[in-house]
Amino acid sequence: MFGDVWTTAGREAIIKTWQSARLPKRQKTRHCRFDPARNSSHLFRCGFLFWCDMQEIEAVILAKGAPVRTSEGKVAMCAIAVSEVFGLIRLYPLAVMQDVDVRVWSVVRVTARRSTKDNRTESWRTVDCQAVGLLQDSQAKSQLLNDCVLRSGSDDPIKYQNERRASIAIVKADGAVGCGLRPREAVEQPQQDADEPWVLTQDQHPLKPYLFWQSVQGVQHETHLLAQEVYMGLQRNASAPFRVFENMHVGDPDFEHWLVLGNMRDRRTVWVCPHLHRLKKTTSRIRTSFLTFDGRGDDWPYLTQEAVNAKDAGPQKTFTFTTSDT
Repeated sequence: MFGDVWTTAGREAIIKTWQSARLPKRQKTRHCRFDPARNSSHLFRCGFLFWCDMQEIEAVILAKGAPVRTSEGKVAMCAIAVSEVFGLIRLYPLAVMQDVDVRVWSVVRVTARRSTKDNRTESWRTVDCQAVGLLQDSQAKSQLLNDCVLRSGSDDPIKYQNERRASIAIVKADGAVGCGLRPREAVEQPQQDADEPWVLTQDQHPLKPYLFWQSVQGVQHETHLLAQEVYMGLQRNASAPFRVFENMHVGDPDFEHWLVLGNMRDRRTVWVCPHLHRLKKTTSRIRTSFLTFDGRGDDWPYLTQEAVNAKDAGPQKTFTFTTSDT
């Protein structure tokens, strides 16, 4: 899919990289233990329907948040990606160790289903996520980000998305982006985790990074920057935490900045920034298009619920379903 959507000559090398990196499609086999105490409808619901709801999605990762500890005590991460079919999407959970190759600008093939605990339109429950390529061309990156920038007219983008009950937005700040660090009110004590002993969750960091920016409509914003790269930078540079922002060229007039924004599942009007993109300004940008096989609608990548439902209702992937009595 994504290996074929870049049509300009300058991206031919990327296309070849993606195509050569693609993994063969795999058969999915579901092994179920048959329990006579359970009726057939329960077996059908837990097995067959589970796999029929699966979607295989190819997307580009645009943001990856720092690890959090789930209610089950596991450490996981959340990512925001853009798909030519579903537009901007949220992928959760990503494992810290198993998904180490999945980073910002990775081209990924994801097996996912709709989450039963998160009813936001853009949210998907990740079952498997494989990196199959990497977008490296700065012109292609800039074009993709600009194509994803939210056009909200006279409304501030956050207000606009709240009214639409949408949960993802990509914006360009009006003017320079500021930064700051604040002490965290309650710091969670690091836990000894045999699987991930070096990983600190967001709540285990003593400092909380923020971005200060203004929308093109003139509204001032203060947004928690929870990007994985930022929290890792704070962990590595504990004695010089502001070096993280220097490395990101925050406030540098020679760089363009795009904010990837998403709201909180349990606080829908609270928005955070899981990644701040920055690319050096150039006067030789060539306007190209992020195209799809069948053309994309005017609402791409901010698809409405009706559009998403139509996509979900399309042809499903075929899975092998087997049972076992052992």
